[in-house]
Amino acid sequence: MKAVLLDADTLGNWQGQPNDLGFIDLSALEALFDEFQVYPLTLPDERLPRCLDAEVIITNKVNLDRELLSQLPNLKVIQLTATGMNNVDLEACKKLTIKALNVEDYSTYPVAQLAFQFILNFATRTIEHNALVKSGAWQQSRIFTLTDYPTLEVAGKTLLIIGQGNIGKKVADMATAFGMNIIYAQLPNRPVRENQIPLMQAVQKADFISLHCPLSDETHHLVNHTFLDLMKPSAYLINTARGPIIDETALLNALKHNIVAGAALDVLTQEPPSDTNQLINAQLNNLVITPHIAWASQEAKQRLISKMVDNLEAVIG
Repeated sequence: MKAVLLDADTLGNWQGQPNDLGFIDLSALEALFDEFQVYPLTLPDERLPRCLDAEVIITNKVNLDRELLSQLPNLKVIQLTATGMNNVDLEACKKLTIKALNVEDYSTYPVAQLAFQFILNFATRTIEHNALVKSGAWQQSRIFTLTDYPTLEVAGKTLLIIGQGNIGKKVADMATAFGMNIIYAQLPNRPVRENQIPLMQAVQKADFISLHCPLSDETHHLVNHTFLDLMKPSAYLINTARGPIIDETALLNALKHNIVAGAALDVLTQEPPSDTNQLINAQLNNLVITPHIAWASQEAKQRLISKMVDNLEAVIG
C-alpha cells in the first residue's frame, strides 16, 4: 500500500536525528505502508502528480477538493494531521467512498496551557516587566521594586469559556485551581445546557474570555463590534481556537479605543499573516500575538502521530 504525506514540515523537525531538539519520529507511520513518500510541503499544482497512485493521503493543510479527489481512483483514506477538516471536501469523500479521518484530543493540555498562560501574563504583566528590566529601567529605580505596570490577582475573577469541549474544560480546571469563577456561554443554534449562560449576557460578566469553540457558520465573527462593546473595559480576550471567530477589524478598533483592556491571540484569520496584517502592524501594547504554537508541544506532536497510527491500523488493517 502506498501513502503520501504532503506537508510534513507542519509537524516540525522530521528530518533531523532522534536526539535533536524537537525531533518528530515518523517511523511508526512509515511502518504501516509498503511505500511511504514524504514531502516537506506541497503546492496546489503538485497535488495531483504526488497523489495519483496513493491509497492513503496524509496532510494537515493541503486543500483536497472535489476536483482533485475525483482524479484519484486508488485513494481509499485521507488522514488529517489535525482535528479540523475544513480543507477536505467531505461530501466528495462520501460520494467517492473515501474515508476521511482526523485526530482529536491530542493537544488539549498544551492549548489550555497557553490560554491560561495568557491569562497569567495579563494579570502579572510579565512581558512588560521583562522588557523594563532589559531596557535598564529597574537598574535605575530609586527603590527596590519597579511597579510601572499594575498587576492583579486572578483569584475571584470571572472567566468566561466559550466552547465546552475538552480544551475548554481543561482551561476551567486550571482556572479553578487558581480560584477563578468559571462561567460557560450558550452558543447560537446549539443545544442548551444547564450550566450555560446566554452568550451576550455572559460576555458582560467576564473579566477574561477564552475562546475554545470550533469555527462554523455560527461562530464566524462571533466576536464582533456588538460582542466587544458588551465586554467590560477591564476585560481581556483570548483566542487559541480559530482566527476567523474574531472580526479582526472590530478587535483592532476595540483595542485602539480601550473598549477592552487587551487581547491575546495564537491564531489569525490568515496564516501565515501577510505583511499588511492590521493587528500586527498596529504595534499595540495591549495586544499579544503568538504564531499558532498552542498545539505544538513535543508531547502533543508525538501523541498526534500515535493516534494517527491507531486510526490507520483500524482502517487498513
